[in-house]
Formats: sequence, C-alpha cells, structure tokens
Amino acid sequence: MSTTFADFKLSAPLLEALEERNMKRPTSVQQDAIPVIQSGRNALVESPTGTGKTLAYLLPLIDKVEADTKELQVLVLAPTHELVMQIAREAEPLLAKKGATVVPIIGGVDVKRQVERLKKRPALIAATPGRLLELIEQRKVKVHTVKAVVVDEADRLLDEGFSRPVQDVLKRTMRDTQRLFFSATLSEQVVQLASALAAEPVVIRSAAPENTAGVAHMYLVSDPRKKADTLRRLLRLVNARASIVFVNQIDKVEEITAKLTYHHLPCRLLHRDASKEERAHTLQQFRNGAFPVLITTDVAARGLDIPGVECIVHYDPAPDADTYIHRSGRTGRMGRAGLVFSIVTPQELFIVRKFAKQTGLSIVEKAMSYGALVDPSELRKKNSGRVHKKGRFRTK
Repeated sequence: MSTTFADFKLSAPLLEALEERNMKRPTSVQQDAIPVIQSGRNALVESPTGTGKTLAYLLPLIDKVEADTKELQVLVLAPTHELVMQIAREAEPLLAKKGATVVPIIGGVDVKRQVERLKKRPALIAATPGRLLELIEQRKVKVHTVKAVVVDEADRLLDEGFSRPVQDVLKRTMRDTQRLFFSATLSEQVVQLASALAAEPVVIRSAAPENTAGVAHMYLVSDPRKKADTLRRLLRLVNARASIVFVNQIDKVEEITAKLTYHHLPCRLLHRDASKEERAHTLQQFRNGAFPVLITTDVAARGLDIPGVECIVHYDPAPDADTYIHRSGRTGRMGRAGLVFSIVTPQELFIVRKFAKQTGLSIVEKAMSYGALVDPSELRKKNSGRVHKKGRFRTK
C-alpha cells in the first residue's frame, strides 16, 4: 500500500502543490481510490466524513487534465452551493499548477455572469445538477469532451430530489466517460442505483484513519420548553472554539439565536433561504473564527470541510441515521477529536437509540451538573441522597 503521494507517480506540478500544503501521506480513501481512478475504471467509494474524499478524486483526475486543449474534461456534481464552492476552491490551486482553470456553477445566481465565466474554457466544472443541466440544454456547456464525472455525496444526489437531473447530465456524456460516485454512506440501494449508471464499477469501502483521536457521541434529555436553555448551558460548558448546531425547522432559530445572544454567546444563522452571498459570507466568517456558534439546517450537513469544528449539536434529531452521520461528520475530521451531542425530549429518546443501533455507534447519555458532564445515574443518586438528608434533618 502506498505511503506517500509520490508513490502514485503524480506529475511534478501536483506533487509541488501538495508539498506547499505540507501534505505527504495519503489517507486511507486516497490510497484505495487513487490507483483505481488512475486506471480509468468506474468506482463507487464510501469513506467516513473528513477523510479526504475530495482530494481522492481531484488528484488523479486533474493529473490527467490536458491544459492545451481548452476543453471541458472533468465534471463534479454536488448537492449544495457551499459544497460546490468548496470543491472549486480545492481544485483551483491544483489546476493552476497545470495551467488550467475551474468554474463553479450553482443555482440562484445570475446566469449571464456564469456564461461569461465559461468563456475562460475551464478544464473542470463543479456544479449543482439543476443549473448545470439548464446550461447544457441552452448549449452553453458542452459535455461530449468530458473524460470523467464525479457524483459527490452520491446518496443525496441519487435520491428523489436530485436523481433525475443527475441522470440527465450523465446521459449527455459519452459512453466511455469515467463515472465516480463518492459518499460517506453508500447503502445497498445507492450501490444498485449507481451501478445502473456506471458499467462494472469497483466498490471501495475505506476505513477511518487508524490514528483517529476519536469522536464522542452523547445525548442529553431535556424538557421541550427548556431545550434552548439546555443548548446555552451545554455550549458554555463545552466552550468550543467552533460549534455547529443543527435544527430541522428554521422558525426555531430566532428563539435560539435570541437566547444565545442575550447570554453573550455570538452566533450566526445559515439556511437555504439566505442568498448565496449571505451564506458564503457567514461561512467565511465562521471559518475565520469571527463567531463560535453556527446554527444551521441540513444545508451545511454535507461535505463541508470547516477546519477546527470541535462540537456538533443536534438540537433537533436528524431525520435518519445517514443524516446523523453526515451532520456529526463536521467534527473529528482527518482523525481529530470531536464532540457530538443530541438534545432530545423524553419522547425522542427512541430516535437516538435507533441511530445507535443502525450505525453501531455508542451514544451515551450525559447530564450537566456544576459545570461538568456526568453520568445521569450518579446525579440521580446524589440528588436522592440530598433529599434523604434533608428529610432526616426536618424530623429532628
């Protein structure tokens, strides 16, 4: 198994780019996927969040880019604006070493500006499927020259909401175009769907880094009316430099934001209804450490690599186990330590237990007492002892 990027026989410009970032040793998914992609075979790749999947496909594909042709050679499809922009940022310095460019294509922005940028003749386009399909149908993007298509977050892009435009884009590429599907979770259903879109794909299931510092999964039981206060106390107790709080319904956020702000815990909101510029600005500020708490819907759950996120809080339970994994994967990236909390009502307890069973994770109940996280059974014993002592005192 390869131990350095040089073992993959990548071109000198890419090795130089990696050296500039002080990256020498590939992660497990990079070791597993790069040789397969270099061979030109189709692949379905599963690897935990934060293990370096983006570079696992960008490095071998960009290495094959021919800058002098000025033709579109690589397509990367992703489900959210934020992930598309992140992929483009990752690809830009690598392509620059090859004398080529990348253009991100997302919905909700001026089409004319995007068409203007396409005149740069990018070698790689990162795009949300709907807007890309729109430009293909308008003949602003020609995909017959594309050598490889990556479907990032494949489990999301092959569900009902995205599947049709993804399939339509793939149908417009050539039959021998390499097709690669990446995700943190690949269910058998997704494997079947992807296999129907890619001939004889190699299925790769990579493990998390062996040197992982570990992510602790915990839950706290709260009265529904006290959830916001439980969140405030938890964030104060953990005192993380960067925390992401996930909610299911945006109408809850005002209450949470007001409560945290009142108690001098700076926070910002990220959700689908915000403009592209607002979302990009909020994410950049969070990355730069301008505020410690980001409150978001699942728009930020997939693929985003925000270094230094130490704590994830599921203020509302994830809709399913896969989403729990994706949300939680915003911390503990590349083997770092992380904390994941779920704040649940007594009626929601069954959801946490179900996720633990489905994922094989140990999700432990905790309670907060005097600025510490404790085992609830110990707290109950302590409280029981106090009541008993108090009762004896009164009888004297």
